[in-house]
Amino acid sequence: MKKIYLLKHTDPSYAATTDFIQGDPFNTLPARRCPACGGPVSMRPWAPPFRAELATWGKRFGDMAFGPGGDILISERFKDLWLKSGLIGLEGFEPVEIVKVVRRGKRFKDAPPAYFRVVAQPSQAAFDSVASGEQWLEPSSPRCEVCREGGNSKGWERIVLEEEPRENICTVRGFGEVLVDEHFKRFIEENGLLNCPLVPAEEAAHWF
Repeated sequence: MKKIYLLKHTDPSYAATTDFIQGDPFNTLPARRCPACGGPVSMRPWAPPFRAELATWGKRFGDMAFGPGGDILISERFKDLWLKSGLIGLEGFEPVEIVKVVRRGKRFKDAPPAYFRVVAQPSQAAFDSVASGEQWLEPSSPRCEVCREGGNSKGWERIVLEEEPRENICTVRGFGEVLVDEHFKRFIEENGLLNCPLVPAEEAAHWF
């Protein structure tokens, strides 16, 4: 199986850490629902107009910026390189108007790059709760074997998947965080893209 990584959200120790919140007006669409149980399998997705407030924690803007829900902002450079790469798993690519910038780290004067909103595609691959060492409160398991949603997780010791995702970046059934593979990691490293922190799946323990 390909090596899998957790795409970590904002880490203030990075020199190009960048995050965002949606700017007003902030519109949403209905959440995606499971075809088997009918329950929601996503947060309500962001809808146009795409306006965002950035916050930086270092001395440069990131090529990725992370915000609420599953939305990610990518720089125009990231977008252009991605569309030529042959990698799969991102969708959207809608331009975002930056309405405010808050510089919480170094007071650098650069203007932000053009940003585009993307989301990681949902994969048919699934999170292996048992192999991942997941622990539960009541109820002690997901409500549905198709979407793997529901239940009340205490956390997990590592990330193990039941099968290899086809996508290079995605979310999987039963696990809401964004995962990437070794090809995505190589794409980041070879192009020197900033603020794309990755944690190996076997080290990605998390407890609530």
